[in-house]
Amino acid sequence: MRQAVGERALKRAARQCMGRTGSPGADGMTWKTFRQDMPARIEGLSAALADGSWRPGPLRIEEFDAWGKRHTVTIPTVTDRIVHRALRNAIEPVLERDAYPPWMFGWRRRAGRPLAVAAAARHLHAGLPWVADIDVAAASLGVTLEEAVTSVARFIHDGSALALLRRILSALPDPLAPGSGLSPMLTNLRMTPADQQLTGCTTVRMTDNYTLFTATEPEAEAAYRHLTGLLAAHGMKPAAAKSKIWRPNPEDLYAAG
Repeated sequence: MRQAVGERALKRAARQCMGRTGSPGADGMTWKTFRQDMPARIEGLSAALADGSWRPGPLRIEEFDAWGKRHTVTIPTVTDRIVHRALRNAIEPVLERDAYPPWMFGWRRRAGRPLAVAAAARHLHAGLPWVADIDVAAASLGVTLEEAVTSVARFIHDGSALALLRRILSALPDPLAPGSGLSPMLTNLRMTPADQQLTGCTTVRMTDNYTLFTATEPEAEAAYRHLTGLLAAHGMKPAAAKSKIWRPNPEDLYAAG
């Protein structure tokens, strides 16, 4: 908890948030306004988090069209975005050590699409040309508050940090609501139980897109069925329109849209 609420941790989180463009939240505060009195704001935020008096601010909900469908995004206030990021910064080093497999890319530091493509290329060129390519359908939907908190509590045992997580998620329309700074981490954790059961498979996961590499088409079909069963056991399923068995080029994998 100290690593999430200290002034130094909050300043780091604020700089990370400011490095990305973003609209103001429901309170209308912009990053420009926040920076004008940033030391005092950070000090007050740290004190409120430490004594338990901090409460999430109002949310702004926006809808937009992309990739052929309608999306809804939750926009917290800039102050709440800092809290989300600071808590994520405190939790993720433990997840990197204890939860995330080495073949998982996306939604984590220094593990973007180029590295996922490079890993896939190594497997394809090593004689595993057939791929069971499964995109998880609506990976951020259908998770309850208790499930989201429990997924973190499997690895984080600090009650104060878990209480802060619960307070943050209780204020959101959905625990994994797109737009929350915690959604990428929680979505990764939702798939971790399936990840841990993929022993013996040559796998790359890029965000919510699994690719299992095999030598033959029948092996790829068996891998597809195996992963589909694992996902079903944890309330998930393949997105039929985006999942298939094929022989791809590495650069054709993990492309959005």
